[in-house]
Amino acid sequence: MDQFFLSEKKRSAINASHNISEQTLQAKIEYLKKWIDQCPHLPLESKHDWFLQIMLLRGKFQEQTVKKNIENYFNYLCRHPDVFMGLANLEPANEVGVSLAVPGWTPSWERVFILGLNPERLGTVLDFHRCVCLAVATLTILFNHDYVPSLRVILDFEAWTMSHILQVNINDLFKLMEIYQNTVKMRISGIEIINAPHVIGVVLHLARIVMSPKLFSRITVHKDLRSLHEKVPKQNLPNDYGGELQSKEELLKVWGEIFTQKRGFLENIEQLCQRNDQEQSVFGAQGSFKTLVVD
Repeated sequence: MDQFFLSEKKRSAINASHNISEQTLQAKIEYLKKWIDQCPHLPLESKHDWFLQIMLLRGKFQEQTVKKNIENYFNYLCRHPDVFMGLANLEPANEVGVSLAVPGWTPSWERVFILGLNPERLGTVLDFHRCVCLAVATLTILFNHDYVPSLRVILDFEAWTMSHILQVNINDLFKLMEIYQNTVKMRISGIEIINAPHVIGVVLHLARIVMSPKLFSRITVHKDLRSLHEKVPKQNLPNDYGGELQSKEELLKVWGEIFTQKRGFLENIEQLCQRNDQEQSVFGAQGSFKTLVVD
């Protein structure tokens, strides 16, 4: 599991790459704690050192950006309860969707994140909403527990047919992008499309609709694995893609174990969403966010 969550030494190296010393980091954390004290709508857990360290990394250590991101994090967690409810019941190895991060990181401190479908479990009817929930669950775990600064996403269209593409609900895509942009916002350094279907134009059209121009510009459609290896080192790829790691099937089993370990965390996220969905207002009354352990 250590290959998925960086050691303190590796975290210090990442901070140093941003010219952030331990003293500077602690000063920024204390500054944010004082600001949170003045924001009664934010939960006590927003003052946890690890959460603030994660938020500082995601916000490139810019305090004003981080404050906005903290507000958005707790706000948008509650905007789409249909996505966040039931995350703790997902089983990565037994789902139609594939959503996993690989162990290790690239020389540029990127975590490789793979999205696709499992052909062994795929039928003619695609529950795309459940696939989105699985992706959000994995991203939520990574956002809160993985200190790697950015993701390199591989979209694998193996097993996709035109019938499956037509079952994609664009509203679910918009929800996924809104949650990514406002709740689990990790920098995406590139989106690598492999096993592109003959209707790749339809896929790119959907992507252009839901993505920002900046993110869309980072999409590369690869004609073969050799092209993929020019962007992603083999040591960061499963052997299904000509890489040096274990297979996707084996990695999904590992992620099943991670989901089991983080079940309490995911259940608490669900409780936060459910409570504020019932109250119908995130910031409406002081104390809307009640004490909640999110780790």
